[in-house]
Amino acid sequence: MSKAVGWRVLAVACGIYGGLYLYERLSWTNKAKEAAFKRQYVDFASHKLRLIVDLTSTNARHQAKRELHLAHKKLSTEVENFSDTLVEEVKQLDSDINRLDFITTEARKLKNRANNLGNVLNKFHETFILNPWDEPN
Repeated sequence: MSKAVGWRVLAVACGIYGGLYLYERLSWTNKAKEAAFKRQYVDFASHKLRLIVDLTSTNARHQAKRELHLAHKKLSTEVENFSDTLVEEVKQLDSDINRLDFITTEARKLKNRANNLGNVLNKFHETFILNPWDEPN
């Protein structure tokens, strides 16, 4: 292989590779290891936190939907019960109004009859009690 490429090119490539290896080996200190570990840990923790937040928000959204659905059902039931009660009260009030109208009409009739009877009695009183001896002309 050295004949096809040349020993100088091969030596330069090996030198560059060796230099890079030596540079990495010397720069990979405890401080660099710690920084790389921290970076990896931050990436891992932020990924896990994103998953937890997504899961929590999804669960919260579903729970809020359930709560709203239950509240809607409860309110619908309350409104239906209230409307039924209101309809019954309106029917009762209508029957009371009809009964009071009938009583008022009957009271007017009785008042008119009492007035007529009073008029007849006054006429009788004037005619027969006050002037019993007057002769009618």
